[in-house]
Amino acid sequence: MESPLVFALILFTTTFAAATSIQKIHASENPLPVGSNVTLFSQDNVTVGAWLFDNDIIVLIFPGNTIITNNWINRVAFNPTFSSLTINSVQLEDSGLYTLQAVNSFRAQLTLSVQVPISGVTLRANATNLVEFNDTAVLTCSVLNGSSLSYVWLKGSSVVTAGGGVQLSDGGATLTMVRVTRYYEGSFRCNVSNGLSHESSLPVYLNISYGPSNTMMVIMPMRSTYITGSNITLSCSADSSPPAMIQWMVDGVYLNNFGPHLQLETVTESNSGNYQCVFHNTVTLRFSSKSAMIRIMDPPKYVHVEAPMNPAIEGYSYKLTCNATGTVKHVYWMKNGELLREDNTTVFSSDNKTVTFNPLKHNDTGHYQCVAINALWNMTSPPYMLLVNFGPKKPMIHGPAFAETGQYAVFRCSAMSMPPSQFSWWFNGSNVANSSVFTTDVLSLNMSGEITCKAYNNVTGKNVTKSKMLTVIEAIGSVMITNNTVPINTENFTLTCDVIGPYDMIYWMKDNVHLNMTHSVADPHMSYHIENNSLHFTPVTLHNEGTYQCVATNQAGPHKSPKYMLLVNYGPLSVNISLPYLTKHDLYVSLTCSADSRPDCDFHWFLNYESSAAVHMGSVITFLATNQGNYTCKATNPVTNITMYTTKAFTVTAHASALRFPSQGGLLVMGLFALSVPVLFS
Repeated sequence: MESPLVFALILFTTTFAAATSIQKIHASENPLPVGSNVTLFSQDNVTVGAWLFDNDIIVLIFPGNTIITNNWINRVAFNPTFSSLTINSVQLEDSGLYTLQAVNSFRAQLTLSVQVPISGVTLRANATNLVEFNDTAVLTCSVLNGSSLSYVWLKGSSVVTAGGGVQLSDGGATLTMVRVTRYYEGSFRCNVSNGLSHESSLPVYLNISYGPSNTMMVIMPMRSTYITGSNITLSCSADSSPPAMIQWMVDGVYLNNFGPHLQLETVTESNSGNYQCVFHNTVTLRFSSKSAMIRIMDPPKYVHVEAPMNPAIEGYSYKLTCNATGTVKHVYWMKNGELLREDNTTVFSSDNKTVTFNPLKHNDTGHYQCVAINALWNMTSPPYMLLVNFGPKKPMIHGPAFAETGQYAVFRCSAMSMPPSQFSWWFNGSNVANSSVFTTDVLSLNMSGEITCKAYNNVTGKNVTKSKMLTVIEAIGSVMITNNTVPINTENFTLTCDVIGPYDMIYWMKDNVHLNMTHSVADPHMSYHIENNSLHFTPVTLHNEGTYQCVATNQAGPHKSPKYMLLVNYGPLSVNISLPYLTKHDLYVSLTCSADSRPDCDFHWFLNYESSAAVHMGSVITFLATNQGNYTCKATNPVTNITMYTTKAFTVTAHASALRFPSQGGLLVMGLFALSVPVLFS
C-alpha cells in the first residue's frame, strides 16, 4: 500500500482545480536581507492544503497533522493555528513565488524578495577634462555589495535621462555622453538603490573646454562714419573656456595689440579700415574672429546763410543763399525748425542753394537754416533771422466819441507795422502830439471836432491816417440820493436821485445789481416803483434793506451816486421779562426787559399797575426780594413811537422767593397795561 505522503500528493493534485478564489499572503517583512527570518500568513486558516514555493511543496496540511518535505524540514516551522509558515535564515535563492493552497477553497500567493544591502558605491570616468564636440565621456558606477540594483544618475540636483547623445547601458550602471557639449560641465553622481537600501557615489566633476563662439564686437560711440579728431573704443568678446587669447588686425595686418579692447584716439582719415579681432583657444585649438569697418572723414567746415545788404520789405523780391565749404551733394532749407517747401511765392534754385521770395510777405518772417549733405555727413547752419519790414497797416484810434466839459479825453493810436510805426496827431487841423497817445486839454463846449492819427514807417516809407469825431457835452455835476422821511417798517418811503447837470436817463441799483423795475417778478416781498427821479417803496419793509445807488447817464457815460445804506426802523415786535434762578439766600432780585426793535427801545417799569409814575427807567430793575408784586415793563421805540407792555408777578413763599405768572385773563383786564398789545402814540 502507498505511503501517506504519496496519498496526500494524489489527493492534492486531484483537487487543485477546485480552488475558486485567489487571495493574498502577507509577510512579516518583504523585501528582506539575507540571513533574516520571515513569517508568511493568510487571513484564512487551511485544514487541508499545502504551502508551495515555485510549485514545489514545502508543507502538506492534513486535519490534525502536517508533513514538511525534506528540502525544507530544517528551515521552516508551520503554525497550524494560523496556517502560517516561518522560514529561517533566508538566502537569495529563497526569492520567488510562495503559494498557500486550500483544497476545494482558495489560493493565496506572495512574491518574496531576499536581497543583499547596498554598500561600496564608487564612480569613475574615462576622462574628466574634455573638449566640446571632440570627446566622449564614459562614467561607470560600481557596487561592492548589493542585489537587485537600480541606478539613477544625477548632474547637480537634476536627474540625467537617456536621449540624444546620452546613453545608459549595463542595466544603467554606465553613462555615456557622446561628443560632449559645454552644457555637460558639472558634478555627476550615481545613486544605487534596491528595496532595502540606497547609496550615492562621491561626485566626479567634468570640465568641458569650448569655444571661441558667439563672437561680438562693440564700437563706442556707434557711428556709420566718424569725424577726424574723434576717440573710438573697440571691444571684443566671445564665449570660451578657457578664455580665448585676442589679437587685433587692420586690413589683414596684425597689430601689436592683445586683449579685449582697442583704443583709437584723435583719429584721422588714415585710421579708416577693416578692424578685426582674432580669438584663439589654446585647449580646443580653435580660432574665430569678428570684424567691423571704421570710416573716418573730415566734416564740412562751415555752413551759413547769406542775405543781401538791403532790408527785406514786404512786396519786394528777396533772396537767401546757403554758403558751404567742402563737398556738398544736396541742400535743403528749414524755417522755424520745420522743412521749408516751395509755393507760388517761395522758389528754390536748381541746386537748392538759393531760396527766392517774390514777393515777400510779412509772414515770411522767421528763423531760416540750410542743411548741407554729402554721402556721409550733414551739417546745419546757425539760424538766420529774416525780419520782413511791412506796414503800417490801417491804424485804429481808441478813445471816447463824447466827453464832458471840464474833463480830459485820452486817445491811443495803434497800427500793425515792422519796425513799429511812429505817430502824429491833428486836432481840428492843428498838430497836437507826436506819440501813440494824445491827451486833450481841459475840455469846453467849443472844443468839439475831428481828431486824426497818422502812422508812418521810416523803413518801408509808407504812412496811413485815421480820423475820429469828438463831441464835447455839458458835464453832470453831481449825483446824490436824498430822502425827507425816516424809513419805518410797513410805511411808505421815498428815495430821490438829485442830479446837477443835464442827463439822458437815470436807473437804480441795489447791492451793485441793476434794480429790476418789474418788482412783482423781482421779489414778491418788495413793492416799489419809480416816478421821475424817485424810488417809491409802498410800503418799505425789512426786505428792502440794502445798499442803493442811482446812476445818471449821458452820452459820455454813467455817473453813480455815493452808496446809500437803507436800514428800516421797526418794532418793538415782542417784549420779554427774564429773571435769573433765585435761592432763599438772595436779598435782591433783578428783572431784565428786552424787545426786538430798531432802534433800541426806551424802557419804563411800573409796580402793581400804577401808571401815574414809573418806578424805574432802563432795561434792568433791581429790588429787595421782599418787594413782591406785579412788575410791568413798558418798551417804546423812539422812532416808530410804538409801545408794548409785559407784566410778571413776583411773590415770596415761606421757604424761598418765587416768580409767579398771572393768567392771560388777569392781564387783559388791566387796561393800559394789557400784555403784548402795542400802543401807538400820536
